[in-house]
Amino acid sequence: MKKLSTKKSLEAKKRNKIISIAVLCIAVVITALSFTSKESINIDQHLYSQNDLVFGNKYAKVTIVEFFDPACESCRAFYPLVKSQLKKYKGKVNLIVRPVAFHRNVGPVVAALEATKMQGKFWESLGTTLNYQSRWAINHVANVDLLYPYLQDVGVDIEKLKVDVKSPVIAERMAQDALDAKTLKVLKTPTFYVNGTELKKFGAEQLKALIAKEVSKAYPGK
Repeated sequence: MKKLSTKKSLEAKKRNKIISIAVLCIAVVITALSFTSKESINIDQHLYSQNDLVFGNKYAKVTIVEFFDPACESCRAFYPLVKSQLKKYKGKVNLIVRPVAFHRNVGPVVAALEATKMQGKFWESLGTTLNYQSRWAINHVANVDLLYPYLQDVGVDIEKLKVDVKSPVIAERMAQDALDAKTLKVLKTPTFYVNGTELKKFGAEQLKALIAKEVSKAYPGK
């Protein structure tokens, strides 16, 4: 029993070390972008990545991109609203989420969410992660071990997940999300873009208005 406990402890330390190195690499890479003007960047180039999963009709003409932190209470509060807008404009609007690690110890949670993509369980995992946020993020401090049982409930193979989070692919995805967030000057979560237009004034009504505006432009007369 003691050997098993020691083995698990070593695996946890190794996993945390890999994630820490990835976070350090992210910081080094994006520091040079700190003084870049948002007006001088190609926004679309940093809004979308080849690793994006699309929720809804992938051919929809309106795309919501949300930069979110899994431990962010406002992200949890806004998620049902975003889903309701997808339902309201079914087939016309889709969603892409870009996870970033702003809160304390949330890096392993972001890594776990990225790894669920390898099992085809990302959207189910995202929903349960937000639904049970208060169970694994106490006072904005995340603990990925407390999240695992809830991920397991939606069909995630936790043992496979613990292996997958160590993959360089996960570190690369996290680095790309963090790099794009930094380039776009994302300072808080959630940050929304609708068809490349940033939601400047944060609020539920403002988000709904921006979505409605972009839908009207993309589908005139419908």
